[in-house]
Amino acid sequence: MARSLATPKASPQSLAKTLAGFDDERLVALLAARPDLADPPPDDVGALARRAEGWPSVLACYRGLDRWCQQVVQVLCLLPAPTSVADLAALLGPDAEAADVQAALALLADRALLARRDDALELVPAFAQLSYPAGLGPPLATALATKNSIQLTEMARRLHVKPAGTKMVTLAALAAALADVGVVQDVIDAGPERTSLLVADVIEHGPVVLVPGGFYGPSLSDATPVGWLVNRGLLVPTSWNEAVMPAEAGLAVRGGRPFAQLANRRPDLAHSAVGTDAVDTTAAQAGLRVVTDVIAILDAWATDPPALLKAGGLGIREIRRAAKATGRTEVEIARIIDLAAVAGLAEIDSASGTALPSAGYDDWLPLEPADRWATLASAWWVSPYHLGLAGVIGTNNKPIPPLIDRLLEPEAAGRRRAVLDVLGGMEPGTSADATRLPTRVEWDAPLLWEGGPAWPRMLIDWVVEEAELVGLCSQGALATPGRLLAAGRLDAAVAALATHAPPVSSSFVVQADLTVVAPGELAAPVRAELELVADVESKGSATVYRLSEASLRRGFEAGRTAGDIGAFVAEHATRDVPQSLSYLIADLGRRFGQVRVGAAPCYVRSDEPSLLAEVTRSRRTARLGLRLLAPTVAVANAELTTVLDVLRGAGYLPAPEGVDGALVLTRPVTRRAAPRLNAPTGRFDPACRGGRNSAWGGSNETIPGCVDLAAVVDRLRKAPPSSPEGPMRSVTEPCPQPAIFGEVESRPLEIAKDAADIELLLARAFVEDWAVRVAYTNNRGRSSQLNVVVLDAPGDDVLVQCLPAYNSRTLVLDRIEWARVMTDAEEEMLL
Repeated sequence: MARSLATPKASPQSLAKTLAGFDDERLVALLAARPDLADPPPDDVGALARRAEGWPSVLACYRGLDRWCQQVVQVLCLLPAPTSVADLAALLGPDAEAADVQAALALLADRALLARRDDALELVPAFAQLSYPAGLGPPLATALATKNSIQLTEMARRLHVKPAGTKMVTLAALAAALADVGVVQDVIDAGPERTSLLVADVIEHGPVVLVPGGFYGPSLSDATPVGWLVNRGLLVPTSWNEAVMPAEAGLAVRGGRPFAQLANRRPDLAHSAVGTDAVDTTAAQAGLRVVTDVIAILDAWATDPPALLKAGGLGIREIRRAAKATGRTEVEIARIIDLAAVAGLAEIDSASGTALPSAGYDDWLPLEPADRWATLASAWWVSPYHLGLAGVIGTNNKPIPPLIDRLLEPEAAGRRRAVLDVLGGMEPGTSADATRLPTRVEWDAPLLWEGGPAWPRMLIDWVVEEAELVGLCSQGALATPGRLLAAGRLDAAVAALATHAPPVSSSFVVQADLTVVAPGELAAPVRAELELVADVESKGSATVYRLSEASLRRGFEAGRTAGDIGAFVAEHATRDVPQSLSYLIADLGRRFGQVRVGAAPCYVRSDEPSLLAEVTRSRRTARLGLRLLAPTVAVANAELTTVLDVLRGAGYLPAPEGVDGALVLTRPVTRRAAPRLNAPTGRFDPACRGGRNSAWGGSNETIPGCVDLAAVVDRLRKAPPSSPEGPMRSVTEPCPQPAIFGEVESRPLEIAKDAADIELLLARAFVEDWAVRVAYTNNRGRSSQLNVVVLDAPGDDVLVQCLPAYNSRTLVLDRIEWARVMTDAEEEMLL
């Protein structure tokens, strides 16, 4: 059966009138589903409609539709506008149940993608830009528009179609023939060998066919599959080596159905009960463990920062060292390091070529364990990077290192939300089947998973693994903190996890073997003081420290006395302090500083002549070349640091001495990365769409923040009535100077939002050489704010230079949402 195929036409009823008929609840739902429409808030319904009809916004909304709704949209693109529900259902086929079709149409109407009046259906005109809907090429009349009457007549003869006298009539006859399933199948069956294989490839991979070597005499012969199909209109050359199958022929080779299988049913997700308590407990343990591991890694970096590879990132040796210290796998450690980076706790210090804790790490460390977890979890939630990429084997057959420079993945946060939404739709304590989860998630938003750094199923697996690492999931089930975080309730998520966190304590147990056991979490001041005088031996549900002569010496060198250390241990020990420890502290306190080392160039002195004589005669200090100048003073041939190390190795407790004879007290050196310009700061709020773009310091883009949708709707209701199509102006009437410029020559302060005002502002900025800040929507529908200098007078496109990177870029004028001239102070900071 022949079917008319066409692209959508402009709707006779404006979208503004349709939106004006929405009630408040429906408008709020529209703005929630299409957040780019509300940020910045539109002035009136007409402005809202113009924004909703723009291709960037339509494409962004379309990308978020499920597979069934996308199939309905693509079929509507094939039908002439307006069309009917009956025609839509007929083209979809008998498998499309009426209830499923009506549900999809209702959702499209609520998203302002479809106008529906009674039985008439019309997509917004922007869908004319959708490439190859349903995998079908352009209509035959469009594909063969450049052919002359002689070529069309010859093509009709080969198809056994009686040619007519005019070109248009011949095209209509060809379209009718190629829409006939029987005619097209006869052509394929009569073709040379491999013709059916070529057609099958078109059905599977789309209407475009690549012709190696290009089109020339032999390739256009009926002896070749390509030539056979081209000569009969089933393929139409579009370039020297590409051809496309017209939509009528493409639909016919599929048996008259645009899709081999309709996706009108959401895939089932097998599940099993694991118990809410078990899931929450296991997930909380994982979340608290990742906090502990981040501290262990960054504390080690503070004193011994790892060097970066020449190509960027951390080498496998540093990864293995951290893995051994934490008991993690190398892949887990790579992801944890990147997690610390996106949370702003670890940074690259370009001056030293090392990785170091950031200045914000010192503010994060004193927080309660649940609050530390909140920083990591919410950072992961909004991060524009896939942490799962770190540690996997790359194209060079080597693991991809953490902290390496990466391209932003704008869809990363949306992919996490898609996975957690599916898991959150299950009953609490219910585990999803890992083999069916990717199919379900892909059905919900198939285009969301295209263009990522890995195949969709691998990306989905990464999201689940990352969520389990952070403590939001466990055993394939979403934990209570994960549900609350996904709902934007970060404080409630923190409270839920805190119920599983060990209580913060200020006490520990000192054992006779000089080990200190700290169950749970120690208060930050107590932990810092204990780590000054003791070494960490192991971490887990309880942390074990070891007190030794070397660790206690750190305390003395930091200015603590034997009384200070003894009092600290006695105050926080739950039981009596072992006598052996008290004797050790007292003995070290008495011995510390009896031998003193100073630079002159280096001398050793002691108030006890017998002790100094013993030091100079000891074989273990012979290489220092010590010789007595006086009973209490000796000089050495080595540097001060060497003398200190040798004496300590010989069992003495030397103390460095300053030029004034006083002890030089030191504390372990902890290093921090130098603060970066425009470094991300602040706490994440997962309820907002805003957040940190790059902990690596790469991007100045800002993601739109939270918008009060009810306030936006209230503003639309209060806006003065205007033409739904926007202000009209005669084509002969000169465009008035916008009010934003005023009559003075100084920089305008107002924001230009109307298209005409934006164009004039950019033109003025080009003449005056002003820097401009614009809100721009890219071809994926993502809005960002850019600081630019206009390099050429604006037309349909605007050539700009983005600051501070100084990279040139062409912006589409219609995609600029608003623009304003930057102040002198702002410009001076950038230039």
